[in-house]
Amino acid sequence: MDASRDVLSDPRMHFNVALAAVGVGAFVLGLHPEWFGLATTPEVGFLQIVFMVTGMGVYTGAAIAALRLLWHGRRWSVVAQIGARLMATGYVAFAASVMADILGLGSQTWPMTAHFGPVQHYGMLVGEGVMALGVVLMYPYHRYAKEGKDDEARVAGF
Repeated sequence: MDASRDVLSDPRMHFNVALAAVGVGAFVLGLHPEWFGLATTPEVGFLQIVFMVTGMGVYTGAAIAALRLLWHGRRWSVVAQIGARLMATGYVAFAASVMADILGLGSQTWPMTAHFGPVQHYGMLVGEGVMALGVVLMYPYHRYAKEGKDDEARVAGF
């Protein structure tokens, strides 16, 4: 295929965007089950934590795959590689924060009920912020800065 093809009409992009939406939906379902009439207890339960971690993992993988398509098969810049690693690192921080009590790192350990406290909430937000920074860094801004010019032509100064 031509390198200048429209990526937004690519079925792989549609699949990745749909998968990212499913991941966000699972995350929101785990975070706020009362919005869907599914809350059974006032505490955050194990199943909610599983939905949050799984949903954000699906979103992260789909976002990396979708952003990768925007590069049209070319090599990633160093900034984009850092962005992909930041997304993965942010997800690990997110998952460790959300599952702190389950992993024995939090204030409530088994057999007590898992508690989703303010420190875990802040850790979750920091992980999401690092992932968002990774998305911004992965976007190929140089490809869309000047329409109609190839990368090699811009480097050569033509």
